[in-house]
Amino acid sequence: MKKVLLGFALSFLTIVSVLAQSKTITGRVTSAEEPEGVPGASVVVKGTTQGTITDLDGSYSISVPDNAATLVFSFVGYLTKEMPIGSNSIINVVMDTDVKVLNEVVVTGYGTQERREITGSVTSINSEDIENLVTPSFESQLAGRAPGVQVTTPSGVLGSRPIIRIRGVNSISSSASPLIIIDGVPVVDDDRSAVNASNPLANINPADIESYEILKDGSASAIYGSRAANGVILITTKRGATGKAKVNYSMAMGINEEVERFELLTGDEFVTIANEKVINTNPNATGNARPGENTDWQDIVFRNGFTQQHNLSIAGGSEATKYFFSMGFTDQESPIVANDLKRYSFRANIDHSISKKVRIGNSLSYSLTEINGLNNGANSLSGAIYNATRALPNVLIYDAANTAFDGYNVQPDGSTTGWGNNLAGPDNNIPNIGFVLDNNIYRSRAHRLLGAAYGEVDIINGLTARTQIGVDLTLADDFQSLDPRHGDGRSSNGSVYMAYSPAFRWNWQNTLNYQTIIAEDHNINVTGGLEYQFTNYYRFSAEGTDFSDNFYRMQNLISGSYNNQFSGGSYTEQGFDSYFGRLNYSYLGKYLASFTVRNDGISDLVGDNKRGTFFGGSVGWRLSDEAFFNSELISDLKFRASYAEVGNTGIDAFAAFGGYSPVLGGAGAGIGYSKVANGSLQWETSKKFNIGLDMTIGKVTFSADYFNNDVDGLILAAPTAPSLGVPDNSINQNVGTMVNSGLELRAFSNVINRGKFSWNTDFNITFIENEVTNLVQPLTNTYNRTEVGGPIAQLYGFKWAGVNAANGNVMYYSGENIVQLQGASSWRAYDPANPGDVATAGTAPTQFFLGNTLPKWQGGWSNTFKYGNWDAEIFARFSGGNYIMNESVRGLMGLGFSNNHASILNRWTESGQVTDVPRLYSGRDANTWQNSASNSRFVEKGDFVRIQNIVIGYTVPAAALTSAFNGAISNARFFAQVQNPFTFTSYSGLDPESNQYSGQRQFGVDWNVAPVIRTYTLGLNVGF
Repeated sequence: MKKVLLGFALSFLTIVSVLAQSKTITGRVTSAEEPEGVPGASVVVKGTTQGTITDLDGSYSISVPDNAATLVFSFVGYLTKEMPIGSNSIINVVMDTDVKVLNEVVVTGYGTQERREITGSVTSINSEDIENLVTPSFESQLAGRAPGVQVTTPSGVLGSRPIIRIRGVNSISSSASPLIIIDGVPVVDDDRSAVNASNPLANINPADIESYEILKDGSASAIYGSRAANGVILITTKRGATGKAKVNYSMAMGINEEVERFELLTGDEFVTIANEKVINTNPNATGNARPGENTDWQDIVFRNGFTQQHNLSIAGGSEATKYFFSMGFTDQESPIVANDLKRYSFRANIDHSISKKVRIGNSLSYSLTEINGLNNGANSLSGAIYNATRALPNVLIYDAANTAFDGYNVQPDGSTTGWGNNLAGPDNNIPNIGFVLDNNIYRSRAHRLLGAAYGEVDIINGLTARTQIGVDLTLADDFQSLDPRHGDGRSSNGSVYMAYSPAFRWNWQNTLNYQTIIAEDHNINVTGGLEYQFTNYYRFSAEGTDFSDNFYRMQNLISGSYNNQFSGGSYTEQGFDSYFGRLNYSYLGKYLASFTVRNDGISDLVGDNKRGTFFGGSVGWRLSDEAFFNSELISDLKFRASYAEVGNTGIDAFAAFGGYSPVLGGAGAGIGYSKVANGSLQWETSKKFNIGLDMTIGKVTFSADYFNNDVDGLILAAPTAPSLGVPDNSINQNVGTMVNSGLELRAFSNVINRGKFSWNTDFNITFIENEVTNLVQPLTNTYNRTEVGGPIAQLYGFKWAGVNAANGNVMYYSGENIVQLQGASSWRAYDPANPGDVATAGTAPTQFFLGNTLPKWQGGWSNTFKYGNWDAEIFARFSGGNYIMNESVRGLMGLGFSNNHASILNRWTESGQVTDVPRLYSGRDANTWQNSASNSRFVEKGDFVRIQNIVIGYTVPAAALTSAFNGAISNARFFAQVQNPFTFTSYSGLDPESNQYSGQRQFGVDWNVAPVIRTYTLGLNVGF
C-alpha cells in the first residue's frame, strides 16, 4: 500500500527537458530487502524538480540536461542516495534501509507500537546482523548490540549457556536471567541435561528469527509483572507475505579454533623446575623428573573443528493465506576434542484470514539438538583443560605397543599416565587425557516442540479479541559412559548413567484490544487480558557400574551386564494466573503516556502472598513536534520518563512451603523433616525508574537513558539458633535489598551515502553501578564476599606483598603489616630495613576485598560499509571496570609433581633477585599461594576490546544472474567472516570473559575454563 500511495504522491513530478540539450539515463533501483526491484522510488535531478519514479521491477528512464551532475534517489524506508552522472548512461542503485524511520513498528508485550510513540526503554536488534553467523545459539551474538545488555560467553565448550544480564544483576539468590518470549510464548530456559552444559536456547534456529526487542525499563516490561524484574527479550520469527513464493538458501562452512593456549613448560624445563622444588625442600634428594620428551598435551585436547550450517526457507502467500516454512541443519565441532553440536530444525508459520474480521494462524517449530560433551571440571582429574595443563611434558602421549589401552601411554595397571623416564607418576594419578577423550561418552539429546496457535476476531471497528495457546515441550535424554580401564570409570569398573528429563509448559493468553481516535487528536489504545500457565518438570535416572564387559556400555544400559544398579527421580510443577491491562494515549502525536497494571498469582507462595499487583507508567513529550520548535539542526527530539514496580518469579519451587522429604537410611526408605514453612515469604520486587531522550541531529540519531533499579525483598537464608532444630539452621526470608543504577548512550548514523559508497555506524556504551544495601549477614564463598555498601560478589582473599628479595620468601599482608612465610607454615614479620631477618614472629595473613567482579562499563560499535556490490561489517565490543581471579594460573604455579605455567621460570634463585615468583619448595602450595581464597597476586583487570565479527560480502549483480540463469535466481551473495579474530586486553589468561561460575554470589573466577572459539567461515545466500 505504501508503494501505491507513494506512486500517486510522486506522480506530479514531470519530466521537463530541452531535448536538443539532454541525454537519457536508465537503470534499476534495488535493495537487499527487494532484490527484484524497488517500485515507486523517486529519481530526481539534484537541484531541480525534474524527475521520475521507478516501474514495478525498479527500472527507470530519465532525460537529464547535459550539465546535470547528480541524480537523487529516495523512497520511504530507505536512505536517500546521490549518484554522480558523469558520462554514465546506465546508473543502477542499491538502496540502504533507513534504520531510524520513526514509524517503525516495534513489538511490545501483547501488541505492537510505533517507535515514535514509545515512552519506555526498548532496544531493537536487526536479525540480519546475526542470522548468518555460525553460532551455537542466537543470544551469544546479542552481546554489545544493545545498550544495557551484557551477554557473556563464559566458556568455549559447545552447549555452554551465555550469561545474560539486563541493566545489571537484579537478584542475589533467585534467577537473574531475563524472561524470553518467542512468538508470544514464554519459553522454558532451564538446562535439562545432567551430563553436559546444554543451553536450551541452542534449540532455536537463529535463521528463523525476524527481530529482537529488548524491554529494559519498568514501563516497557511491566505488562509482564512478576516475571519482568530481569528484563524481557521478545523474539519474533519470520512470517510470509503476499506475493509469489520466495525460496532462500543459505550456507556457511568453516573451521573453529581456540583463541589462545596456555604457556607451559617444555619437557626439559619441567625436569629442571620439578627437581628444583624437591632439592630446595630436601638438599639430599635428587627429584623424580628425568630427561625425556618435549610434549605439549594441549595438542591432544585442541583441534581445528569443522563447522557448517545450511538453511532453506520458502515464504509467500495470497491475500488470505500467508506462509513461511524453513529447514535448518547446523553441525559444529568445537576446538576441544570430543565436543560437538548438531541441530536439525523445522519451522512452519501460517496466517490465514477466514474473512475480513476473522483470522487464525500458528507458529510451530521442531528441533533435535545433540551435544557430545566432555568432562571439563575445573579441578577434575579428567577435566580436559586441567589435565592437559598438568600432564608431565617429558613423557609421550602414545605408546603403539600398549594395545590394552588403544595405543595410549598408560601404566600397565591403568592407574595413571605412563611415567616415561621419571621415577614417579604425576600428582593425583591424573589419567592420559587422550585415552579419556577417545573412550568416555557424554551425550545429550533434546527434542523440542515450540508452538502457538491463535485466533483473532474484529468484534466492532477498533475492537479485536485474540486468544492464543502456546506449548513448549522439551524431551531431554542423557547418556554418560565411562571406560573401566582407565580414568574416571576405573574405580567402578565402568559406569553408565542415563537420564530422561522432560519439561512441558502450556500457556494460554486471551486479550481484548481497542484502538480509536477521538476528535482527531486523541489516539487511545487499550489492552486487557488474562493469562494462565502451567509447567511440569520430570526427571528419571538410572545408573549401572561394574560391567561384565566393556562392549555393553557403548549405547545404553543393558540388563544383566552390570552388578550394581541405582535409580533416582524428581518432579516439580509451577503454575500461575495473571490479569493485566494497559492504556497507551497520544495527544496530537506529541504528548504521550502509557499505564500498565498486572495482577499475578503463583503457586510457589502461600495465602495472600500468592498474589501480587504490579504497576507501571511512562510519559513522553515530542518536543520537535511543537509549533515553537524551529531548529535546522535537530529534526527529532523526544523526552521520556517512566516508573514501575515488577517482580521476580525465578524463586525456588514451593519456596514458602515447609514439610518433609524422602530419606533413605539404614532402616530403609522413610521421610524426614526438611524445611520450615514461611507463610510471610513474598515476591522479590524491583522499583524501576528511567528518564531518557531520543533525538536526531543532522544525520546522527542519539538516545540517552538514566536508570535506577531499587530491588527489595531479596530472598535469603536467614540464620536461626541451632537449638530450634530448623533444618540447615536457616529459613528463607525477604531480607535483602540492592540498587543498580547507570547511564546508557547510543548514537547511530548514515555517515556517508554518496555514489557507490555508504557507511553506517552504530555505537553504544553503558555505565553501571551495583550496591547491596541490606543483608542479614555477609555472604562469603571461596573467592567472593558480598557485604552491605559494596557490589555483589567482590573478590575477597589475601593481599600479596611480593617476594622477599633477600631470601625468596613469599610475603602477604596481615592487617597493615607485611609477613613472610618461613618454612612450611611459620609466619615471620618482615622488616624492610633488615629483610633477611626472620627471627620475629608474625601473624597469619588476613583477608581483604580485592576487586569488583561486575563490569562498570560495556558497549559495542558496529560499522557497515558498502561499495557497489561489496559490503563489509566490523563489529567490536568492549567491557571493563571489573577484576578477575586467575585461578588457572595460580593452579599452574603448583609446587607438586605436575607441569607449570612458563612464568614459573622467573622463580627466585639468588639473594637480591627481584621477582614475583618465590623460591620453590615442594608441597607447600597451601601457604605459598594461599589457595583457600582469592589472592591479589592473581587478581587482574578484566578490561578488553574485542573485535567480535569481521564480515566481507559480495552481491552478484541482478543483470548477471538474469543473463546466467534466465531469472531462476533472483539474488545471490557470497561472504567471508571471522568471529573473535582479535582481543585487546592486559589480562594474562586465555580470555577476559572466561568464568567458571555463572551464579550471582560467585563470579569473576577464571579456573581451567575452555578458551572461547574463533571461527572462520565462507558462505552463500541465494534467493529463487
